[in-house]
Amino acid sequence: MKLAKYVKFRQEKFGGVLFETRSEKVYALNPTAAAVVREIQAGTPEAEIPARLKATFEAEDGEQIEREAAAFSRQLREQGLVVEA
Repeated sequence: MKLAKYVKFRQEKFGGVLFETRSEKVYALNPTAAAVVREIQAGTPEAEIPARLKATFEAEDGEQIEREAAAFSRQLREQGLVVEA
């Protein structure tokens, strides 16, 4: 999975921003969502993202992170912001 051709990411203090340049849509991301996008940019396989997030945020509930990461990835796909690599 990777960001779509017309999608740009910028890290911010509050998390991050995704820009869809064709439609000029802007999406504000919380720190967790920004971390998912950073992992996507780094080429991390989708199945490994929850484990990395769990370590990054020192989370105890791995199942919740898996659900949230999967839901966010699904939203990114549905909105055309990511494509399969």
